[in-house]
Amino acid sequence: MKLCDFYLGNKLIAKKVKYCDTFKLKLVGLMFVRLPGSGAYLPGVKDIHMNFVRFNLRIVWLDKNLKVLDSTIAKTWRLYYGPTEATNVLELPVDNKRKIQNGDKLRIKIYESSKRKNRR
Repeated sequence: MKLCDFYLGNKLIAKKVKYCDTFKLKLVGLMFVRLPGSGAYLPGVKDIHMNFVRFNLRIVWLDKNLKVLDSTIAKTWRLYYGPTEATNVLELPVDNKRKIQNGDKLRIKIYESSKRKNRR
Protein backbone atom coordinates (compact mmCIF):
# COMPACT_ATOMS: atom_id res chain seq x y z
CA MET A 1 0.00 0.00 0.00
CA LYS A 2 1.19 3.49 -0.79
CA LEU A 3 1.38 6.13 1.90
CA CYS A 4 2.17 9.83 1.75
CA ASP A 5 3.22 12.68 4.00
CA PHE A 6 2.06 16.27 3.60
CA TYR A 7 4.14 19.33 4.40
CA LEU A 8 3.32 23.02 4.76
CA GLY A 9 6.66 24.64 4.04
CA ASN A 10 9.11 22.42 5.94
CA LYS A 11 6.57 21.49 8.64
CA LEU A 12 5.10 17.98 8.53
CA ILE A 13 1.32 18.35 8.91
CA ALA A 14 0.07 14.85 8.03
CA LYS A 15 2.08 11.63 8.24
CA LYS A 16 1.37 8.15 6.86
CA VAL A 17 -1.75 9.22 4.96
CA LYS A 18 -3.34 6.45 2.85
CA TYR A 19 -2.62 7.21 -0.83
CA CYS A 20 -5.72 6.22 -2.81
CA ASP A 21 -4.60 6.11 -6.43
CA THR A 22 -6.94 3.46 -7.87
CA PHE A 23 -10.67 3.61 -8.54
CA LYS A 24 -11.38 1.05 -5.80
CA LEU A 25 -9.24 2.83 -3.20
CA LYS A 26 -10.87 6.17 -4.07
CA LEU A 27 -14.36 4.69 -3.84
CA VAL A 28 -13.75 3.01 -0.48
CA GLY A 29 -11.51 5.68 1.09
CA LEU A 30 -12.06 5.43 4.84
CA MET A 31 -15.35 3.53 4.76
CA PHE A 32 -15.79 0.64 7.19
CA VAL A 33 -12.72 1.44 9.32
CA ARG A 34 -13.07 2.03 13.06
CA LEU A 35 -10.66 4.97 13.31
CA PRO A 36 -9.52 7.48 10.70
CA GLY A 37 -5.85 6.71 11.25
CA SER A 38 -3.82 9.44 9.56
CA GLY A 39 -6.41 10.04 6.84
CA ALA A 40 -6.57 9.49 3.09
CA TYR A 41 -5.48 11.35 -0.03
CA LEU A 42 -7.62 11.00 -3.15
CA PRO A 43 -5.90 12.45 -6.24
CA GLY A 44 -8.21 13.21 -9.14
CA VAL A 45 -11.26 13.47 -6.88
CA LYS A 46 -13.40 16.56 -6.33
CA ASP A 47 -16.62 15.34 -4.70
CA ILE A 48 -16.92 12.85 -1.84
CA HIS A 49 -19.51 10.93 0.12
CA MET A 50 -19.41 10.01 3.79
CA ASN A 51 -21.55 6.85 3.48
CA PHE A 52 -20.40 4.07 5.80
CA VAL A 53 -17.75 6.33 7.35
CA ARG A 54 -18.05 6.05 11.15
CA PHE A 55 -16.55 9.42 12.11
CA ASN A 56 -16.39 13.04 11.02
CA LEU A 57 -13.41 14.11 8.91
CA ARG A 58 -11.64 17.33 8.05
CA ILE A 59 -11.89 17.55 4.26
CA VAL A 60 -9.38 19.72 2.41
CA TRP A 61 -9.87 20.43 -1.30
CA LEU A 62 -6.71 21.02 -3.29
CA ASP A 63 -6.03 22.18 -6.84
CA LYS A 64 -3.60 20.50 -9.24
CA ASN A 65 -0.67 22.32 -7.57
CA LEU A 66 -1.77 21.24 -4.05
CA LYS A 67 -2.96 24.73 -3.15
CA VAL A 68 -5.69 24.64 -0.49
CA LEU A 69 -8.96 25.87 -1.99
CA ASP A 70 -11.40 25.11 0.82
CA SER A 71 -11.96 22.86 3.81
CA THR A 72 -14.82 21.70 5.99
CA ILE A 73 -15.70 19.24 8.73
CA ALA A 74 -17.59 16.46 6.95
CA LYS A 75 -20.29 14.60 8.85
CA THR A 76 -21.29 11.00 8.25
CA TRP A 77 -23.93 10.04 5.66
CA ARG A 78 -23.63 13.24 3.62
CA LEU A 79 -22.33 14.29 0.21
CA TYR A 80 -19.76 17.05 -0.25
CA TYR A 81 -19.01 18.89 -3.47
CA GLY A 82 -15.63 20.52 -3.95
CA PRO A 83 -14.93 23.88 -5.57
CA THR A 84 -14.84 23.95 -9.37
CA GLU A 85 -11.02 24.14 -9.47
CA ALA A 86 -10.53 21.23 -7.04
CA THR A 87 -8.76 18.17 -8.40
CA ASN A 88 -7.69 16.42 -5.17
CA VAL A 89 -9.14 15.68 -1.73
CA LEU A 90 -7.24 15.27 1.52
CA GLU A 91 -9.25 13.58 4.29
CA LEU A 92 -7.82 14.10 7.77
CA PRO A 93 -8.93 13.31 11.32
CA VAL A 94 -10.73 16.18 13.00
CA ASP A 95 -8.39 17.90 15.46
CA ASN A 96 -7.03 21.35 16.24
CA LYS A 97 -3.37 20.49 15.59
CA ARG A 98 -3.41 21.14 11.85
CA LYS A 99 -3.48 24.80 10.90
CA ILE A 100 -4.30 24.49 7.20
CA GLN A 101 -5.81 27.60 5.64
CA ASN A 102 -7.15 28.54 2.21
CA GLY A 103 -4.29 29.59 -0.04
CA ASP A 104 -1.68 27.38 1.68
CA LYS A 105 0.56 25.43 -0.72
CA LEU A 106 1.19 21.85 0.43
CA ARG A 107 3.93 19.44 -0.61
CA ILE A 108 3.53 15.68 -0.79
CA LYS A 109 5.99 12.81 -0.37
CA ILE A 110 4.69 9.45 -1.65
CA TYR A 111 6.23 6.14 -0.58
CA GLU A 112 5.46 2.44 -0.17
CA SER A 113 4.40 1.13 3.22
CA SER A 114 7.15 -0.82 4.96
CA LYS A 115 4.66 -3.55 5.87
CA ARG A 116 5.03 -6.50 3.53
CA LYS A 117 2.63 -9.41 3.25
CA ASN A 118 4.08 -12.87 3.54
CA ARG A 119 4.21 -14.37 0.07
CA ARG A 120 4.79 -18.06 -0.39
